[in-house]
Amino acid sequence: MQVEKVSPTVFVVDDEESVRHSLKWLLDSISLDVKMYDSPQSFLDGNISCDYGCLILDVRMQALSGLQLQEMLCERAFNLPIIFLSAYGDAQMGAQAIKKGAIDFLQKPYRNQDLLDAVNAALTQSKEAMGQQSERHKYRSCLESLSLREKEIFDLVVEGNSSKEIARILGISPKTVEAHRGRLMSKLGVRSSGELIQLSMLTNSHCLECKWASRRPN
Repeated sequence: MQVEKVSPTVFVVDDEESVRHSLKWLLDSISLDVKMYDSPQSFLDGNISCDYGCLILDVRMQALSGLQLQEMLCERAFNLPIIFLSAYGDAQMGAQAIKKGAIDFLQKPYRNQDLLDAVNAALTQSKEAMGQQSERHKYRSCLESLSLREKEIFDLVVEGNSSKEIARILGISPKTVEAHRGRLMSKLGVRSSGELIQLSMLTNSHCLECKWASRRPN
């Protein structure tokens, strides 16, 4: 079966038309899909949903600044890397943007190669994150395939409990715990408690809406 190739999208938010067109021309030259917005609000109104790409964002704009848009995107769990452009040499502003997750902060006028290098780095980061997200989805599906008892034991193993402690907590025999533990590890394709803990961290399984521990039978 042939796997569909996913192409990245570069989003540009800048209120200067000349800058937008200059960026589009540069990014078109390396065959990237570019979408342009003349204000942070127009970008927000677009309700962007994209797993592979990056955002090039001007710092100073009317109504909303680039940093304010970054704050709002963080609240919306927007996961694409952000590259800031600024016509003002404000080191504090740049440090603030980087601290909040921006991948780069370039001064206008920027060198074309510096901008392309930043975009390539951002797209590499986005592609890696997309792969990790795919891996998380795969393991979440595996976790959801566990029975309720197996999910209970999974949680207790991740919390550091031994089979004897789990048996006492659940009111079942250690042998029964070991049997369930063996089946759940087989389903998840892991061989040790350490791998179970790593899997839990990868999937953030304890943040799922279904709180397995709270569904334990009395």
